[in-house]
Amino acid sequence: MLPDPTAPLLNSMKLCLSPRRIVRSAPSRAANFVAASTFLAFFFLPRTLLSPARAVEHVVALRHGQVRRLTGEALLEAADGGLLFSTDDGSLLPLPAKSIRSRSSDPKPLVPLDADALGRRLLAEMPAGFQIYHSTHYVICYNTTRSYVKWCSSLLERLQRAFLGFWDKKGLKLHPPEQPLVVIVFGDRGSYSRYAKRELGGAVGSAIGYYSMATNRIAMYDLTGVQALRRQRGGRGSRHDITALLSQPAAVPLVATIVHEATHQISFNSGLQVRYADNPVWLSEGLAMYFETPDLDSSSGWRGIGNVNYPRLRRFRKNAANGKVGSLRSLVADDRRLKTPITAVDAYAEAWAWNYFLIRWRTKEYVAYLKMLAEKPQLIWDKPVTRLAEFRTAFGDNIQALEADFVKRMSRLK
Repeated sequence: MLPDPTAPLLNSMKLCLSPRRIVRSAPSRAANFVAASTFLAFFFLPRTLLSPARAVEHVVALRHGQVRRLTGEALLEAADGGLLFSTDDGSLLPLPAKSIRSRSSDPKPLVPLDADALGRRLLAEMPAGFQIYHSTHYVICYNTTRSYVKWCSSLLERLQRAFLGFWDKKGLKLHPPEQPLVVIVFGDRGSYSRYAKRELGGAVGSAIGYYSMATNRIAMYDLTGVQALRRQRGGRGSRHDITALLSQPAAVPLVATIVHEATHQISFNSGLQVRYADNPVWLSEGLAMYFETPDLDSSSGWRGIGNVNYPRLRRFRKNAANGKVGSLRSLVADDRRLKTPITAVDAYAEAWAWNYFLIRWRTKEYVAYLKMLAEKPQLIWDKPVTRLAEFRTAFGDNIQALEADFVKRMSRLK
């Protein structure tokens, strides 16, 4: 699940974007998730392609009640001065005009922070007691045990390699993240909840981890309670302890959550998807569920890609037997069923099923569809008729025949 950080920007101004709108080439595109739930009218003036070497901007803005000094570049500028601002630490922040205190620029090109600089930035931001762990592609800021963080980093690195390799074999050339990806691991749920509440609001109680489209970070807490285990036993909370805890059936949704959110993060940092573009939720969430299924026989908790997600399959089949499965058109046309609490669980099962079916049996068309979505501009949300037309462009006009094949194959899945 991903929070919607566009709401403050979208609710604060009726955007009339200036010609500073930037169209990025695919290799340098920033990444993302979830279309905003607030639908306002956007009136765009002509867009211009700017030189990749743009001046660095320095913005002082109020965020979450604190004055922040930000270094980066403005990707979008509204007529009233509001910005979609890309920072040197990978954040992509909607800044309403009223939040901006000052703005200046210099001729130096923007240089993304490296792993060491990211680590220093995180330690300055987080409370006392946090440490930094570096792996090949991740910077993990944590105040739990080092053993748990090493377990997490091993899982994340394995997932990223497999993710890029998977799409390469499918004919979709992605790129590694442009800078190390940030993960914050809290030692307990209470401290995690206090941090996450500013983005998740009331939903924080149901989220054990999340990927933030705004900060480009994953936040979670130690799902094993290994710190408590260490205190009780007087031990270190070893990797053996962690593996034992996470190899139990009850740990399936815990490990799945880590993989799910990490899949979102990789998707929006490899060119597969674009932050703040109209990425249909059925596809974004279904794709993450396709990757999330853990393998409890593996010491890392996760072994491969595309295993049957049996909890989702069981719910889908139960709904199908009771005539409760919605139409493909309603799933594709808009995100309402996935965002409405009373229908979300069932719609998520359908989203997993459709992504599983399309990736496995309509691979070429699915890849073409992903490429089409990756070219979408930021902060423009399509009408249902446009979404349906794009789906038909990729998968053909005969939706009824596609649904029939889907039902037949999913009924035979074991």
